[in-house]
Amino acid sequence: MVTKGLLVHLGCDVATVSSIDECLHVVSQEHKVLFMDVCMPDGFEAAVRLHEKFTKHHERPLIVALTGNTDKVTKENCMRVGMDGVILKPVSVDKMRSVLSDLLEHRVLFGAM
Repeated sequence: MVTKGLLVHLGCDVATVSSIDECLHVVSQEHKVLFMDVCMPDGFEAAVRLHEKFTKHHERPLIVALTGNTDKVTKENCMRVGMDGVILKPVSVDKMRSVLSDLLEHRVLFGAM
């Protein structure tokens, strides 16, 4: 909910989901960025299934992990399942603005962890 509030504050249209199935049903080409809490059950599986749904990279939204874990394994797992970046929680408005700008310009963000 905190992340949703930050994104709304920045002028983003935000949809939230509570399961992989709901995510796969809701997410479309019109979504630009998908923030995923990888501490939630099946967070990594959701990324894999999104890649299966959107076979062309330019058609799928950018997938970014939100996590409080600073370990190397978490970052490696995010990269392994094809996420486009990792953001450490807690996230401030300024950090989220910077992250969104970098993501939309470069389509990848792995320097945040």
